[in-house]
Amino acid sequence: MLVFNYAKTSPFMHYGVVDADNELAHWVDIPLPGPRLPHDMAFTEHYAILNDCPLFWDAEFLAQGAHVPRFRPDLPTRFAVIPRRGASRDIRWFEADPTYVLHWVNAYEDGDDIVLDGFFQGDPMPASNGETDRYQRAFRGIDTHRMQTVLKRWRMNLASGACTEEQLSDRIMEFPMINQQHAGRPYRYAYNMTTKPGWFLFDAVVKVDLHTGAEERYAFGDGVFGSETPMAPRVNAASEDDGYLVTFTTDMGRDCSECLVLDARDVSAGPIARVRLPERISSGTHSCWAPR
Repeated sequence: MLVFNYAKTSPFMHYGVVDADNELAHWVDIPLPGPRLPHDMAFTEHYAILNDCPLFWDAEFLAQGAHVPRFRPDLPTRFAVIPRRGASRDIRWFEADPTYVLHWVNAYEDGDDIVLDGFFQGDPMPASNGETDRYQRAFRGIDTHRMQTVLKRWRMNLASGACTEEQLSDRIMEFPMINQQHAGRPYRYAYNMTTKPGWFLFDAVVKVDLHTGAEERYAFGDGVFGSETPMAPRVNAASEDDGYLVTFTTDMGRDCSECLVLDARDVSAGPIARVRLPERISSGTHSCWAPR
């Protein structure tokens, strides 16, 4: 397992490897220009990819003990590519357009290229538009529509040092899931969430075919909100999308929650099974699939 951590006031990020016995087997310092705010990382078969995005603590406020983030559009986004068991001296840095990425979808190797997919934020720190409702003010900074989060691909060439970018979808989405059997390897499908504008509520799941650009969407319905939706591969699956999508929903109108199961090969057809939960649960975000 690959892990990373950071300290709010340290100019270092730390990358490590935890072995099958849950023991720390490798640990590396990733030097940074100052304290940063990474949320996620990616990996390929041979490399780990960490990020230094230009949204981080304001140094003046930090010196006073206050943690106030600020986006700096004059600075690039930087990617640190390091061999999985590499040292600090092995890091290759790549620069890209300024943004903040909350979640990466996947990464893989393609010849000399490291291919990295994630959600680019067009406006990582949306300004106030005059909203007066305190909930709208609170949700402004995590509203994917205000942040303009779109699926993007970065290619980092290890031979030339060049980094190129390509937008893969115009749809506002976030919180991706894939068939984890393809993690760190070439893959075709991503399962992402759309949100209700102005809020942090998942209103639909979208399957994106990264080979063709085709998209399938299933909306949960008015007043129904889901959770991040993992993919559970079918035993002896015949294809990458041969399996199920599993999500928990919160239905505010019916005051109930359900577990929905969808066929990952036909998302737009809707649930093939519904399991009523004994109580209504809060609208959730993170989840994962663990085979029995």
